[in-house]
Amino acid sequence: MSIAEIRPPKIDLNDGTLFGNDAGEDELPDVLNSYFVDQLAFKPFLDRQNTFQVARSRKGMGKSALLSKLAYDLERDDNAPIVISATGANLLAIASPPPQSSYLELQNFWARVICARVNYALGKEIGFAFSENSMALVESSEVAGFKERNLIGALIQRVKSSKIPIEVNLKEHKNHEELLKRAIETFSERKVWLLVDDIDSTYIDSAEQQAVTSTFFSACRALAREVKGLHIRASVRTDVWSAFRDNEDLDKCEQYVTDIAWSAPDMKVILSKKIYSYFSRNHMSEVVRKLDYRQNADEIVTMAFVEKMKWGKSFVPPFRPIFILSAGRPRWMSQLCRFAGSEASKHNRERIILVDINSVMVRYSRFRLNDIYKEHSHQYNGLEKLIETFSNSPARYTTIDLLTQISTRYLNVLGSGNVPPIDGYPYKYPLQLAHFLYKVGFIVARKEHEGDSGNADFTRYEQRPELLLDSRNPDDGMLWEIHPSFRDALNIGRVKKSAKGVVVGKSKNFRKRSPHRISRQ
Repeated sequence: MSIAEIRPPKIDLNDGTLFGNDAGEDELPDVLNSYFVDQLAFKPFLDRQNTFQVARSRKGMGKSALLSKLAYDLERDDNAPIVISATGANLLAIASPPPQSSYLELQNFWARVICARVNYALGKEIGFAFSENSMALVESSEVAGFKERNLIGALIQRVKSSKIPIEVNLKEHKNHEELLKRAIETFSERKVWLLVDDIDSTYIDSAEQQAVTSTFFSACRALAREVKGLHIRASVRTDVWSAFRDNEDLDKCEQYVTDIAWSAPDMKVILSKKIYSYFSRNHMSEVVRKLDYRQNADEIVTMAFVEKMKWGKSFVPPFRPIFILSAGRPRWMSQLCRFAGSEASKHNRERIILVDINSVMVRYSRFRLNDIYKEHSHQYNGLEKLIETFSNSPARYTTIDLLTQISTRYLNVLGSGNVPPIDGYPYKYPLQLAHFLYKVGFIVARKEHEGDSGNADFTRYEQRPELLLDSRNPDDGMLWEIHPSFRDALNIGRVKKSAKGVVVGKSKNFRKRSPHRISRQ
């Protein structure tokens, strides 16, 4: 059935639930499940047979949503395991890492903390609580003794045979012995799923932080391999994982990593499914609910947006500008749609139009800049100053002009001798800074012949990571653009063309040069 055959219902564009919660972990589980979009890449992460998996991506890509979806499914399994959802802050609240420790000592520390967190969950499941604040932190020797034993059974036996003080609800249990005997019979073969989000939430790029955070993953891999009945899932930002340069053990973890990325069709399905879920939850029209969120994705999107928007020189479906401005990140897409919906609601519009999106772009753009500052400043602590030098500048550059912009407006002011390390490596030449801006998504590549029609596709770092690395062919004939999501906050000018087709901007010195041969000096 087509949306053209029905009258779309009027919706409240200012309803914060229309485009979903920005944080997957804060969304109601049933609601998240209703609009969660699966993909083939998630299969290893969601597979019950795999004991250890890590979800890796940039911020706002859905790592937390993936963990929440897994928890939702696990709790509905026939033989429901003990599901423990934790954060890095939760685990570090149990105990602090020993100072100036070796990688092996830190790995043992994390193993003990993980067992302590399972102890706490087990106590809640059985009906007792440890009297000590440490949640009965196990010793390293005990962790080693768990090898090839079921984790729950080993922990119950440990509590039963020790003098660890526990508190019991005496109304339900006569004594500790009876409680633990029953626990051994009931729980000792249960599986445990530990789901850890935001282990890197407070990460700062230092040798100490690299060691503490990276050894968490080493400990997880070792425990999941050696202890029966334990399954671990964790998340990590791509930028943080790349900083773990000195922990060679993580090379063995790479095979357990699921990288999250979303194509344009995927993102369209995410948006349409969120709108579809909203209609379903609010019981709006039996006819609407017969639409398929994949086959009718464009039509479902037009329940909240007008059918066409002028983008560049063309009129395009509304998803086109939404996808470009969200840079492939579902969280960014949700925020943009919510901001635009609120703006449309102020003017009593039934559908969001391009004017609503344009009206919120300064606010939205500031959010996006703050995101990449928080996400990547640990890789280069001069990032904010570097990006600010593009204020009131052109949107598009040849490679030579990009390097000139960096040199004249940043390096000449700062002094090349004062440039901080970039991604852990000492500064040598402007091309490094250009590549870093490309890596963090501030600039994107675009084929020169595609013009400004609004239909050209950007090339992101994930698609061509080798660009801006080799001075002999740094761009493969492409131009560089400041991503549209950042332009309004920096008052970056619109792309213009001269009569000869030369790309120009606000700068009088901006002119076309050959982008292929450049100097690193």
